[in-house]
Amino acid sequence: MSPRKINNITSSSEDDGNRSTAITDEKKMKRMKSNRESARRSRMKREQHIKDLNDQVTYFKTRSSEIARKISEIEARFTAVGSENRILRMKGEDLKKRLELLEEMLASDHQVNDDCLLMDILQDPLIKPWMQHTFDSQTIDGIYQF
Repeated sequence: MSPRKINNITSSSEDDGNRSTAITDEKKMKRMKSNRESARRSRMKREQHIKDLNDQVTYFKTRSSEIARKISEIEARFTAVGSENRILRMKGEDLKKRLELLEEMLASDHQVNDDCLLMDILQDPLIKPWMQHTFDSQTIDGIYQF
C-alpha cells in the first residue's frame, strides 16, 4: 500500500475516533444533565414530603392538646356529678327516714286530739325542713350543666 492510502486510512480512523469520542461526550453531558435534573426533582420531592410530615406533626400535637383539655373538662364534670350524686343519695336516705317517721307517727296510738297531734308533728325538728318548700337550686342546676 502506498503511504497515501495509509494516511487516508489513518486519518479516516482518527476521524471516526474523534466522532465516537464526540458522540460519547455528548451522551455523557446529556446523562449528567438528566441526572442533575432528576436529583433536583428528588430533593424537591423529599423537602415537600418532610414539610408535609412536619405539618402533620403540628396538626396532631394541636389535636392531642385539644383532646387532653376536653378529657380534663369531662373528668372535672364527672367528679362534680359524682359528688352531687352522693349528696342526692344521702338526701334521699334522709327523706326516706323522715317518711318512715311520719308514717309511724300517723299510725301510732297517740291520737289524743287531731289538732294536738298535728301541732306536735309540725313542731318536730325532723319535719320542719319539709314545711319550708325550698330547694337548693344550685344543686338542681348543677345536675343539668354540661
